[in-house]
Amino acid sequence: MKRTIYLVVLSITLLFVACKKSDDKSDSEAKGLQVEIKGISGWGEFVNIRVDQNKTEVKYPAKPADITQTLKDKSYKTSEDTFRKLSSYVETYDLMNAKIDECARCVDGADYVITISSGDKKNTVTIAGQRTDGKYADVLDFISKL
Repeated sequence: MKRTIYLVVLSITLLFVACKKSDDKSDSEAKGLQVEIKGISGWGEFVNIRVDQNKTEVKYPAKPADITQTLKDKSYKTSEDTFRKLSSYVETYDLMNAKIDECARCVDGADYVITISSGDKKNTVTIAGQRTDGKYADVLDFISKL
């Protein structure tokens, strides 16, 4: 009888110790590819986009009270096609290791500051929004459609 009670108590104890509450982030979200894109002009930040395998968020900064904001913040599930294209651009242009630091905003243009992170690796590149040489045109077009 004592042995049965001991085994029941031990089993319940092991059940509570072995089961842990999971946090809100899934393993793929915590370790997978995540991209944050900030659109910056000479007047300041104009858009902030965050994309991972599960979710895409597009946020616009608050405008002064006298200017009506026509653009609304959005949040939606990232489509497989969108995530595949984004991953392809990161690989094609080697954005995880690239050293790109353009400054079109310095001459009244706009830049996209792109921070790519995957696992423990992280890199930030700055690409001019109005390029004339056509380089990164597909990436810039992709960003504008997010």
